[in-house]
Amino acid sequence: MKNIFVTTLIALFMTISFYGQEDEEVLYTRAGFKIGANYANINGDTEGDARIRMHLGAVIEFPVVKRFYFQAEILYSAQGYTIDENGEENKISLNYLALPVMAKYDITNSFSFETGPQISTLANASNSAEDTSDEFYNSFKNFDFSWGIGASYRLESGLFFQLRYNLGLTNINDLDTLDITNKNGVGQVSIGYLFKTKNNRRQDDQL
Repeated sequence: MKNIFVTTLIALFMTISFYGQEDEEVLYTRAGFKIGANYANINGDTEGDARIRMHLGAVIEFPVVKRFYFQAEILYSAQGYTIDENGEENKISLNYLALPVMAKYDITNSFSFETGPQISTLANASNSAEDTSDEFYNSFKNFDFSWGIGASYRLESGLFFQLRYNLGLTNINDLDTLDITNKNGVGQVSIGYLFKTKNNRRQDDQL
């Protein structure tokens, strides 16, 4: 999966270089932040229920040509799921540092479609049934790879709204005693803001 991610990044940056040479219009990078809610669960061998948690972090948007952008983010993403253990609810918390790299295409000046890879590293893991232990943390893999797809709506002020679903593609479990496969699945609703710098407004003639 790491090789797939590296290959994808190389292809994306080759695309940036190629189209950047063809495009004569000056486009500007914008940076900002986002915050929102996660509807997190797992897909696989374990029957879990979803948890509503949160994410937040920094955003930077790189223009390539008219209507085509890359948006890189670094996020703290609180995820997990709940399971029933002997009639009691056990809340599993899996908190990640995530790096999504989304390719964005402007359908209109305000509405965009986006898709791209996300790599994540597990920051901590805990559950409500017992105290957090190294053994519990070590039962999950440190690395997670997923693919995101979504849409965003932005205002001229820099305020934007996003909907996204991240489909996990790697097994999150790391257990020697049990052969089970579970993958993250996270729906996200976000609000954010991209700060303006001098002359970085999008051109009105992009339609």
